[in-house]
Amino acid sequence: MKSIYILLTKSTTICSKIVYLATRSEFTHAAISLDSSFNELYTFGRKYSRLMLPAGFAIESVYNGILGSSDNMKCAVYELKISDKVYGNLVRILNYFELNRARYRYSIVGLPMCKFKKVYEREDYFFCSQFVYHALSESGAIAKNSEPSLVGPMDLSLLPEATEGFKGEIRSLRVNGLALSSMAT
Repeated sequence: MKSIYILLTKSTTICSKIVYLATRSEFTHAAISLDSSFNELYTFGRKYSRLMLPAGFAIESVYNGILGSSDNMKCAVYELKISDKVYGNLVRILNYFELNRARYRYSIVGLPMCKFKKVYEREDYFFCSQFVYHALSESGAIAKNSEPSLVGPMDLSLLPEATEGFKGEIRSLRVNGLALSSMAT
């Protein structure tokens, strides 16, 4: 068995503030990490930390960029225990997105459609939580119980396969190396 992690955050960016105003959700962004170092987080978001657009497939880190520039950003971590086979599937999916990152775009229209519970799937377009749900369900890490375009960041916290491992400020996640080392196997 291997552990993977979902990181949920709420930053002070304009996009995060807009998502918050529309949803009033505790967290507005989601990413996947293959280990508890959170040095590589796979998601859909801005490609350059200082520019909101262009946006698409991105690899973030809690040590730099937007996540690294704030010590008091709220975050939560959810652990999923998966088989070696499912882990391999997930790695292949993430590698495929990384190798083909130029073809993927951020689904700006998908955000309000998700808010109003309208399915909006467009090939090669994702928003952060839609991508996380897609990667987890396609790899077999979770059962697909919803259309990915209807999944918001807070919905990921409710996955029956996920266990909350941390909630607090991102600084504590960085400094303590996420006391998930006790969770990781």
